[in-house]
Formats: sequence, structure tokens, C-alpha cells
Amino acid sequence: MYNILNWDLIRFEIDIEQYFLFKMGSLYNFDKYKQAYVLNEGKGNGDIIRFFYHETSKIKMYYSIVYQDSGDIIQFIKKRILQNQNATGNEVNEELRTFLGLKTYTPIKRKSSIVSQTDSIKKRDYEIYGDIIPKIDDHLKYLTEFRSFSYDVLLSPVFKSIFFTYTTDAISTLSFPIINIEGKIVGINRIETKENHYFNKKWFDKNSQNGNGFTFSNELPGTETLSIFESFFDAISYHELYKLDSVQYCSTNGELGFKKAKLIIKYFQEKNFKRLILGNDNDSAGKYFNLNIVGSFINGIERIRKGKETIYIEINENIVDPDKFKLLKHFFKVSDGQSDFIQKRVTPHLYFTETLSTSEKRHLFSISNTEDSLEFFVGLLIRIWELNTQIIIHTPINKDFNEDLVKLKTTSNG
Repeated sequence: MYNILNWDLIRFEIDIEQYFLFKMGSLYNFDKYKQAYVLNEGKGNGDIIRFFYHETSKIKMYYSIVYQDSGDIIQFIKKRILQNQNATGNEVNEELRTFLGLKTYTPIKRKSSIVSQTDSIKKRDYEIYGDIIPKIDDHLKYLTEFRSFSYDVLLSPVFKSIFFTYTTDAISTLSFPIINIEGKIVGINRIETKENHYFNKKWFDKNSQNGNGFTFSNELPGTETLSIFESFFDAISYHELYKLDSVQYCSTNGELGFKKAKLIIKYFQEKNFKRLILGNDNDSAGKYFNLNIVGSFINGIERIRKGKETIYIEINENIVDPDKFKLLKHFFKVSDGQSDFIQKRVTPHLYFTETLSTSEKRHLFSISNTEDSLEFFVGLLIRIWELNTQIIIHTPINKDFNEDLVKLKTTSNG
């Protein structure tokens, strides 16, 4: 029997929208006009969920426009995940522990008066339903003026033919493909380049699977380095700024959890690249991306989870290198119980050991979700596991490399 987590703290600590995307992201598309998530079921009455902050408590809530049910993250778990408004505290508690990386379990399924509709929906394969036009002439002003790209770089062998014009329902946008590591197109990323109310807005084409897809530059013969960025615009900017040879560029398109990071490391290994350059943003999100990628390199790290205040790293003692693991523990304090991970808003570097069976133990490490803490821990992993020659972290001066390029060219032009 587990003690109930501090639900009042959970309501503030966990972003319900991030939890929703973690549990149901593959079943919903974000509609930029409705400013809501729409169920991918091809019917006019599909579920529509919007997120908002409660006016008084400032807690982030959800509201279903179709089913007219609403609530905070606890109510969302009861109604939408467990499908049981009267679910016990321990049932909700186990679901929260799973999301936080504190427990692995099989979700409890109950029926209730609210029918979710998500259980019967199978994940669809992506299908291109618009028109792909190879020319990008209509978007040159956006690319060369707003993004400050050189036309020669856009036409260079490494980036040529990546961009195209994509037209659906009389809407034409600058677009580029989302491709999985097997080389299959699993989506399209779209950008509005017309100077209107939606200028520079980005969204994924219907049924796009960014959770297991990336945007790659062309791979030239003799390529030895893979370079990863949050945005493909940052990848192009980095290339124009530093003019590196023998590099394939990869964008995660703004999403990179541990599962997706494992995919890109698999791609790196199958392609036999020698080096990995990480060019993620100069903020806490970018450093969290670095953590996921570096962690994916290390045998024994099995899960990484992020809360609002705390990052959790789960390590399997049976797999991790014992000498390196022993050195890592010197930088952490031992925690007496898992409650320390939840109830402290400012979390010191702690770790907790849980015996799963007579032959298996797992160790749960926690670090603060701050730039300094993330940067220190990523550097620590690289140093202990001797990844310095394989992984290079290059941080932009400004928030991202496209901003670096824009400011450089603005300064150069007076």
C-alpha cells in the first residue's frame, strides 16, 4: 500500500498539458484555429480538449468541449485515464508514480458514464493528403530576410530539396518532412510565411507522428558526424555560421523525451557515425534535451522523467558499469524515502535505492530542473563515462543558433 502523494503539490508541479501529451499525444492533433486538441477519429463530433488556468487558484485545468467535463490533473486521471470518477486514492497515486518514473505498473481500466473513445482508436499510419510542390519561391523572403539564410546555403547539397510548398484546403505553407529512423515519412512540419495574423506559426500536418520522427538534412558521402538541434532552422543556421564538412543535421522538431532520444542514438550507431554534436537551445529545455541524449548513450539508464521542479533519472544496477556508478553516487546524497523527491520544491541532488526483487535493484536519482543543475549533471555523465571524444555540446550565444545568425548579420549590415 502506497502513501498518497501530495496532490495539492502535484496540481501545481505537474503540467496537465504535458501529462495529456504523454498519455494521449498520438491520438490528438493540435488545431491552431480552435487552440485546442482534436481527437483523430475523422468525425465531426470528435473530442476537443482545451487547457486553461483557473482564474482564482491558478492551477492548470482541462475542459472537453464535446463531453463538457473538466477538472485538474487528478480529475483528468480519474475521468480520462482510469475512467472511474470514484477511483481510490491509491489508484490515482499509482498512475502519478508511473508518470513521475517512480513505479512501473499495468494501468487499471474501469468503465464509467463518460466514454473516452480513445481505447477503440488505433494509431493511423501517416498519409500525405495535400499537394507537395517542390518550389519554395513564395517563401524566399521568409527564409532569407526573417531567418537570414543565405540562398546559397539553402541550395547547397546538404539542404537542397528539404523544403517544399505544401497545399491543403487552399492553405499553402513552407514545409519539410518528418522521417523516422527507417527512412519512412511519418509527417510534415508546416510554417506560415505570409505576413498575416499567423505569420511564423508552426504546426504538424494531420496524423503526423513527431514522437518517433525527425527532420534530416541530406547525408553526403563520407559523413562522419551527426548534429542534433531542436529546430531545423537552427541546424541551417549552425551550418552557415560554422561551415562544417562531413555533417548530417537532424532536428527533433521541438520534442525529445528519453524514448525518442533512444531512437536517434540507434540511428547514430547504425550509421556508424564517429561524433555527435548537440546544438540545442541555450535554456533549461535545451539542457534537458542534452540530458536525454547523453543518458541514451549510457547502459543502465533506463528512464528519464521531468517534473516542474525536479528531473528523475532511473538506473538499473544490474546493467550499469559498477565502477562508474560508484563514482556517480559520490555526487549525491542518499535519500531515506521516495517522499523526499516529491515534497521539496527545491530538490538537492538525491538518490533513492529500491529493491525490486532478490536479483534486481533500481536507483532513482533526482536533480533540480534548473539550467545549472542540468548542465552540471550532463557534464558529470560525459566525464564519468568518458564520452568527451564522442559527444560535443555546442551552446548558442543567444537562445538558439538562428538568433545567433540573425544578430550576426544584423550587426554586420550596420
